[in-house]
Amino acid sequence: MQHILIFIVFILVLGFIITIHELGHFIAAKHFGVYCGQFSIGMGPKLWSKKIGETNYELRALPIGGFVAMAGEADQEENEDMKDVPFERTLKGIATWKQVVVYLAGVFMNFLSAFIIIVAVYAISVPVQSNSSTIGKVVDNSPAMTAGIQAEDTINKITVVDSGKQFLIGSYSDLQGALSKSQNNYSGETLALKVTIERDHTTFDYNVNATYRAETDSYFLGISPTTRRLTFVESVEYGANYFKEASLLVFSTLGKLITNSKETIGQLSGPVGIYNVVGEVTQSGNFANVLLLVSMLGINIGVFNLLPIPGLDGSQVLFAVVEKAIGRDIPVKFRYALQLAGLALVFGLMIIVTVNDITRLF
Repeated sequence: MQHILIFIVFILVLGFIITIHELGHFIAAKHFGVYCGQFSIGMGPKLWSKKIGETNYELRALPIGGFVAMAGEADQEENEDMKDVPFERTLKGIATWKQVVVYLAGVFMNFLSAFIIIVAVYAISVPVQSNSSTIGKVVDNSPAMTAGIQAEDTINKITVVDSGKQFLIGSYSDLQGALSKSQNNYSGETLALKVTIERDHTTFDYNVNATYRAETDSYFLGISPTTRRLTFVESVEYGANYFKEASLLVFSTLGKLITNSKETIGQLSGPVGIYNVVGEVTQSGNFANVLLLVSMLGINIGVFNLLPIPGLDGSQVLFAVVEKAIGRDIPVKFRYALQLAGLALVFGLMIIVTVNDITRLF
């Protein structure tokens, strides 16, 4: 039953991202009067089809893509339904800047939906870490609990017993710095500390033997910070920063794919890897994490589509600009050859990444 739930969530996640992307192209094309013969979600055999106005709306069996069939596209020239469409209602018949808007509208919709999801999640559901030095929670059987430190205590100062070095604590960041190995210039497994806290307007000193943790390269007290809900304005700011960092991470990874391809490919995930991540997030039972995963995947797909690789939206923009500059269409056969090469590159990378995903399962 759990596997069925994970599969359903996986389909819904991919379906949402694909639908939003194709909807962007569709809305922009319709806005500029371009004839759209098909709006399809999924690939392969049709499961459902309904014609509304001049457009066939379709649902297909494989949730691995989707498309909008627009008059004037190179791959629609043999489509019988497109042959009698007036030139001014084709992609070629609208201004170049409008073509660029149509091609980038899918990416824009991925970005916009990701941003809205992030803001909504943090405004409504997910509390964020406060940077105060007040303790939110004390971990069971941790050095802090053993010493007698409690939740709601406020740490004011930490003194290293052996060296006498003192750290004034005004925020959780100060506390993390005081516990870092590099700040203490000490390599022992435990670090004897005197922790000065304030509780109910009274100051107390506690002797704590913090333990070293290699994964964080710092000493562990066993406390976590307080959390708080963001206001809507703060959520927008937080969402903007989240979006920026996620986008830069994708660009950085793509850059490393060129400079250090062997190591970077091993870190990428394809459909199998995404399925595993969806499974982990679904099993956590936290719907907010599922939404954040949707936003992250939307950002990844959006940035990837901006690349000028034939077959992706970025290349369509490049073709439109080049055709405007040279004053004529790029030969169809040449465009097809480039698109096939680009798709071969993308699918080749996908196969390698999928093999790596499967290998990591065993």
